[in-house]
Amino acid sequence: MNDDAGTAGRPERNQIPAFLRRLDPPRTLDGRPDYRPPAAILAACTAFVFLFAGFYMALYSKLWHHHQHLAMAAVFAGATLPALAVYTIAHRLLSRIGLYLWQSVLVSVVLLAVMGSAPDWARTLFPRAYDRYEAELGGPGQCLYATPYNLDRAQTTFADDHPGRMVVDPIAEGLPVVRLDHAVDGGLKHLSPADSSARKILDQYGC
Repeated sequence: MNDDAGTAGRPERNQIPAFLRRLDPPRTLDGRPDYRPPAAILAACTAFVFLFAGFYMALYSKLWHHHQHLAMAAVFAGATLPALAVYTIAHRLLSRIGLYLWQSVLVSVVLLAVMGSAPDWARTLFPRAYDRYEAELGGPGQCLYATPYNLDRAQTTFADDHPGRMVVDPIAEGLPVVRLDHAVDGGLKHLSPADSSARKILDQYGC
């Protein structure tokens, strides 16, 4: 009888899986739930992830190589501002709906996904000169892919007297070279013909 009564009087929340059960947050001195610590932990994790991604962006964009102090300021600003926003939103949201284990798991998965994809984002936003050529002109589906100016069928050099100028010289004899400007690692500008001869060749192949 006593066992049955104890079981009947047990709170229903014990039957809820721990993954979905509401967690008890820290308490303030007057006993109220204090959601500032979990919000601060989430903000700190967010700052670390954005700091990690920011350094990748600074390296691939070459900002770190040419303007190190500016890059450092940009990386820390890019980590601090989102973290402050996350702290504010998380504190208000947790105060309204409470703290659950599934929230922590979901946020951890999202943050790990962002951190893991940071190198790919950096390479996509700030590609190398060769990758830019493949994406814009010489790669599969591009105008120069099935031509002698495909990088597999040409020799590629960079002009010493013109920084950022790529020279694509077909291996086949008798064909003119293509000179392209803005061929820099991490650049944002599209490749463009450096002279009228390059412009003519690009027009010939429908670029």
